Amino acid sequence: MLVIKKRSNNLFIYIFIILLAVSPAFALGDGNRNLLLIGAMYVAPIFFLFYPEVHIRTDIPLLSLCLMMIIFPLLFHPETLRWSTVLYSCLFCAFFMVFVRVLYHSRFSVVDFMSILKWLLYAYCVVLLIQQFCVLVGLPIFNVSSYNPLEPWKLNSLMSEPSHSARVIPILMYMFISLKMKFFGENTLIESFKKNKWVWISFFWSTLTMGSATALIFMLIVFAKFINIRKLLPTLLCVIVLVFAFVLFSENKSVDRVRRVVSAVITLDEDSIIQADHSASFRIVPTIQGAKQVGISTNNDWFGYGIDADQDMIEPLPSAVKGGAGAFYLWINFGLIVAFTFWIFTFRICYLKSDQVSILIWFLGIFIYGGLNMQIIWLVLILMYVYKKLSNNKYINHNYENHSYCSW
Repeated sequence: MLVIKKRSNNLFIYIFIILLAVSPAFALGDGNRNLLLIGAMYVAPIFFLFYPEVHIRTDIPLLSLCLMMIIFPLLFHPETLRWSTVLYSCLFCAFFMVFVRVLYHSRFSVVDFMSILKWLLYAYCVVLLIQQFCVLVGLPIFNVSSYNPLEPWKLNSLMSEPSHSARVIPILMYMFISLKMKFFGENTLIESFKKNKWVWISFFWSTLTMGSATALIFMLIVFAKFINIRKLLPTLLCVIVLVFAFVLFSENKSVDRVRRVVSAVITLDEDSIIQADHSASFRIVPTIQGAKQVGISTNNDWFGYGIDADQDMIEPLPSAVKGGAGAFYLWINFGLIVAFTFWIFTFRICYLKSDQVSILIWFLGIFIYGGLNMQIIWLVLILMYVYKKLSNNKYINHNYENHSYCSW
């Protein structure tokens, strides 16, 4: 049997994580698809030759998903079957299955995981600083994508658009903090900042200055990690920090957008949400409309209305752009069985019994997207899977306590 050295597998794990965590402008194709990642997904199945084994908890659900996403449209709505869409989903599933095999045959440690998270956070901050300098002095913007001159400081950093970076950065920070808490006992906000000040500074600068309201919403994930109702003082400190930041930046456009959107979402009134923030409405309103379309009483509810059926069922927003069914994309297009299979599979990977914030990670990072053809979804799954594997497998955690870890 072909064998790859475990040290080499460590390198492949780094590459897989980086490919999912960034989307450089030079690699973007139609629809801002990451061509580097797509190329890697085409090549990745070669690893099945090196590791012809079965991982029941990941392989069975993902293979079932792929089969159902092909069979259901083929049987019930063959005229809608578009192979490029289905095969793209299958590539993501295969990429994850390959990653699991490589991880199991590696010596990837806690220190390795923290290092890649830390340097990705630094990289996001550095690229954003370079972009901000370019805007300030009027130079061509480095690595720019999805840029609107009317909002000159809303910058994409290392992802294809600002709202994507706004999700990735807090998720990376959440994972970094989770590792430091579990393996190094840094359980309070003050202690964490003292020992990882440059990581925190990079995180704060990126989330507060990139001009995206989404970053402020996802920022709550990080602070929620330090909230423990059984420990009054740390919880009060987190609440005070959040309130202080909200007041301090109350005149900031992004903060004002968050306030208006939250107020509108509570009402569930679609027109109010669109008026509050047109950009945010692209993600929220389709989900509300999708929720009104799903059911359990017909064959179409169980097996789907066919690929892209949601685009005809959901009313386009005022910009005339069809946005789909949001979080209910899978349910409408492929049926309740496919949607619940994916939701249960991803929730099991993300959920941590000792950390209820993981539910929020799943909801914001996976469920709210609706589909599965997005690299951020699979980044969340891979990061959470690695975290669980490191937590449960003493072999992979080898000697992390003896490593000299540099927090800067």
